[in-house]
Amino acid sequence: MNKHRLLDRLEQKINASVGHRVDLQFADARRINRNTARFMLAYSDDQAPTSDEITDFFSRKFNFKITPFLSTAKVYSGERCVTVVAQILSLTRDISDVKHRGMVPVIQGAVYLDVALKETWEVEDREGQKVLVRNVKDDIMALVQARKKSMLDSRSQQSFASFSKADLLKYLALLEKGDHVRVLVDDKVVDAEVLAVTDAEVKVKTKGGMKTIPRQSIVDVISKSAQHQDKMLKDAADYYTDAYGDPGYAQKLAK
Repeated sequence: MNKHRLLDRLEQKINASVGHRVDLQFADARRINRNTARFMLAYSDDQAPTSDEITDFFSRKFNFKITPFLSTAKVYSGERCVTVVAQILSLTRDISDVKHRGMVPVIQGAVYLDVALKETWEVEDREGQKVLVRNVKDDIMALVQARKKSMLDSRSQQSFASFSKADLLKYLALLEKGDHVRVLVDDKVVDAEVLAVTDAEVKVKTKGGMKTIPRQSIVDVISKSAQHQDKMLKDAADYYTDAYGDPGYAQKLAK
């Protein structure tokens, strides 16, 4: 039995005894914006981590400061890693707290100071309702770098640079009208349809209406546009027609 198999079995026993996945390791992170990043976690057990285990990892490693969007998690079993978008925990409170809690206006109607908590809260529109959102001073990558120093994840060799399947940039570059995507809007991940694309921004339609967002706020591409799929079928049919000389047979192969 090789050394890695023995180590895997030992980790399984330790997992059971300590109550969490000791084999689940931080591998890499890429910033999306100040509060949000795409994470890569590596694992060595035979079983991919569950949603609860991913949530537990972030809770333990980042002291509840960073929380994952589980709907964005993708498992790559062949490479034994999982990618997921996570964000600094965003706290909100009712706009009425401005009056009831005696908050001090920094910018009237826009920014308030909770003197007791020594926190600044900004007024934002969330789904048609005004709420107070805590102003987070931390940069997510600064939190990641600080925690990496105390993480004993030396066995992880995975990274976004070496793992092209998990590189969002390759299909962001090909983003087009009609694509169905997951986007980060108002600190939430929601499904949307792409309406227009520029070099820097994307106009999308969500259940809450139309939004124009930075390209990096696209966290996943669910499906390509119908026009793109039709073009792929046509290209495949043309290829098989050239190869076999039978358009009817080519159409069957292309489907």
